Amino acid sequence: MRARAGAIAVVLAGFALAGCTEVEESASVGYEPAHLEEVEGSELQRVTFTREGADRTGLRTDIVERDGAQRVVPYASLIYDGEGKTWVYTLRRPLTFQRAEVNVDRVERDRALIAEGPPAGTRVVTVGASEVYGAELEIAGGH
Repeated sequence: MRARAGAIAVVLAGFALAGCTEVEESASVGYEPAHLEEVEGSELQRVTFTREGADRTGLRTDIVERDGAQRVVPYASLIYDGEGKTWVYTLRRPLTFQRAEVNVDRVERDRALIAEGPPAGTRVVTVGASEVYGAELEIAGGH
């Protein structure tokens, strides 16, 4: 009796696992929270999120401000690439972002004063910048 109950439990567990696999595979196939488009004359790509993708990522933006002769971005907006260059993601149109190189003069608390980069008034990603970078490099998801 005990062997029969054990065999039934193994069979049921196998069905449960097979069902989970099918749901997980079908849920992940075809869903793309963002898509890329080439930027003419550049190695960069624009990243456009779906509304759902942006919501799930928690994307937030803030405005590049002016402080005297310098522009100021939130420190959280900075991304550093493998070569040590510093970047921010600018809002090009709703849900569409493009990487822009910045030259940081100095960091004061939670803000970075930049000598070069996007003009004052430009919106930059402050929350989710690393996710945008991962999407641009096509290393996000798939795990």
